[in-house]
Amino acid sequence: MSSDAADDTSCCASCGKTQSGDTKLKKCACNLVRYCSVTCQKDHRSQHKAACKKKLAELFDEQLFAPPPPREDCPICFLPMPASVDQTTYKVCCGKVICCGCLVAAANVENNTHSPKCPFCRNKAVNSDSKLVKQYRKRMEENNDCIATYGLAGMYLFGNMG
Repeated sequence: MSSDAADDTSCCASCGKTQSGDTKLKKCACNLVRYCSVTCQKDHRSQHKAACKKKLAELFDEQLFAPPPPREDCPICFLPMPASVDQTTYKVCCGKVICCGCLVAAANVENNTHSPKCPFCRNKAVNSDSKLVKQYRKRMEENNDCIATYGLAGMYLFGNMG
C-alpha cells in the first residue's frame, strides 16, 4: 500500500478501502491510522509498529505530566482547600469535604449547644458507629462516592468495626 493511504485516516491503512455503509473503519490504539478488518491490521502491523509505539509513549507522557486539576474550594468559605488532607474533613451526611477552619468556626458558634451539627447541611452528627456505617454505605450505594468507600474502609482497618 502507498504511504499516502497510511497518512489518510479516512481509509484503511493496509488495503485502502474507504469507509462506507458496509465498511466501518476502526482506529488503532494510537489514533494515527484506521483499519477495515483485523486481518488488515495484522498485515500492516510490521510497517506501523514503530510509529504506533512512539505515539502511544507520547500520549502516555502527556497524561503523566499533565498539570494536576485545580484544587476545589471549601463549600462554606469558598477558599481553596488546603493541600494537606489532614486539614480537611469529609462529612458523610452531605458528602462534602470541608476545611478545618470552617469546622472550628462552626464549633465555636455551636459551643453552647449539646448536639453538634454539620456546618454545611446542618444535620445532627451521628453518635454511634453503626449509624455512621449506615450513612457511609448509603452514600456508597446511591452516589458511588469513593471518599465514603475510603472512610468505611478506614473504620474497618483501624478496628472501629471489629
